[in-house]
Amino acid sequence: MTKFKGSVIFLCLTVFVGLLLYIIYFGNRKVSVEVALGNHPWTKPIPYLPPLEGVGEVRAENCGMCHTEIYREWKTSTHANAFNDLQFQSELSKSTSPRWLCLNCHIPVSNQRETIVNFLSNGDYRRPIEEANPNFDIKMKSEGVTCATCHVRLDEQGKSYVLGATGGTKPPHPVRIESELLKDRCLDCHNASYMLDDQLVCAFNTGNESKDPGNSYGQVTCGSCHMPEIGRKFVKPDLISPKRISHKHGFVGGGVPKRFELYDSQVANGYETGLKFSRLKLSVRENKIETMLEFSNSLSSHYIPSGDPERFLKLIISVKNDSGIETQRKETRIGQEWEWYPKAMLISDNRMRPGETRIWSETLQSEKAGIVTLEIFHVRLKESNAEPMRTAADKTAKEYSDKIRNIEEFYPFSTLIHKEEADLRTGKSRIFSKKELFKISAGRKGE
Repeated sequence: MTKFKGSVIFLCLTVFVGLLLYIIYFGNRKVSVEVALGNHPWTKPIPYLPPLEGVGEVRAENCGMCHTEIYREWKTSTHANAFNDLQFQSELSKSTSPRWLCLNCHIPVSNQRETIVNFLSNGDYRRPIEEANPNFDIKMKSEGVTCATCHVRLDEQGKSYVLGATGGTKPPHPVRIESELLKDRCLDCHNASYMLDDQLVCAFNTGNESKDPGNSYGQVTCGSCHMPEIGRKFVKPDLISPKRISHKHGFVGGGVPKRFELYDSQVANGYETGLKFSRLKLSVRENKIETMLEFSNSLSSHYIPSGDPERFLKLIISVKNDSGIETQRKETRIGQEWEWYPKAMLISDNRMRPGETRIWSETLQSEKAGIVTLEIFHVRLKESNAEPMRTAADKTAKEYSDKIRNIEEFYPFSTLIHKEEADLRTGKSRIFSKKELFKISAGRKGE
């Protein structure tokens, strides 16, 4: 009996030691990010970029010493605000957030990162092995998607050079003209689509959308719309340089900026909606108003809306009486619908494909009707998503928490991209200008 007990104890110890060794060896096995997740642009930041000859540290503020106008435009862009974005900071604060991975697109250069992740423990993205970054530049961190993200690379000797598109000048820094590399750079982040587990999904498919059969892929680039052409000098006026075709660097998109004060720069940066609208058609008979709007995605090579899967268009048709009181309204929605828990799943997608035309018709009551108003909003953040952000605001850094707690005061949820009013009493109607739309949007709070 004693001998049997001894054998059992020995067997148990053997199993225990075996399990312990397995956990130590396999549970903490270092697996490179490339092996675990694949060699994609979004899996690792751009390698460290040393000071640029003739410029110094590769910060946007240093580029702006000469490229003054381009720098001013960039500062108003979503790119410049990619890291300090309140919604992004709220997402980073979640316990389930793979911070190191998200930062690869929001601060994409290694110089901007306090730590670098080259390996994952046992290949698990939730267990990054973070190493202190000796080349961390705290000033550059706040620049978000900075100039170097697109325009600075390493040569064969490991020295920084500028990636340009035009040439024909003699700048103080080394430059190589490779416009094709710049043209497709956007898609490294704006076409990041993957599922790491049941609840962690990144669904940015703008690049794939533009390649759908019949779309304009190859005929226009991202910059054709989001970086409109402008004739100017690339550098400040007191430097000798020819006036040439340049591109605005405000990177206009859906028209919903990261801060309210940035509404002022949307028109100057070249904002245009990708949609075309016909005039609202009205027919009044038998105490009813028949409304019809025809609109098309005729200017964009991707779906509308695109990018963030929770963006959507909200179309509202409403009636006000002679006293200006709203008596009726009807709404419809264009966008994706996702279920995020217990498993992320796309439920529906009625976004507008390039070249697609739709007709929206509604019937309203005409009794005591005075003015019919059509409004179309591009919604980035809906109230049902904002409330959990307010509740969890204390989990974010102090510089963000107070603003997130009152996020509607600091962060535009949506933008009015089209508005038309028709006065049934006079038969007159008017369509609001872009400047009017942005002025209205800058004064709105919430969804």
